[in-house]
Amino acid sequence: MEYLNEFGRLGVRYRKMRLEREMVQEDVLAHGFSVRHYQQLEAGRPHSLKTFFRLSKMFAIHPEELIKGIFDGRNGSRKNKQF
Repeated sequence: MEYLNEFGRLGVRYRKMRLEREMVQEDVLAHGFSVRHYQQLEAGRPHSLKTFFRLSKMFAIHPEELIKGIFDGRNGSRKNKQF
């Protein structure tokens, strides 16, 4: 599956953001995630754009900031390229 490395990097970022906010995994329940589902996200499980936006809201961060740098180094730079 394409983009597995990027989902893995997102998972690391989610964990870092959760810890920076002094949240435990059980705190995600208040944001509509089950603990198991959230654990899978931190482990790098692929997820939907809807889930990505929910996480952005939970961390109170703009989606652009949440994904910033995740794609750096992927097959060279993709800046100014069409997908």
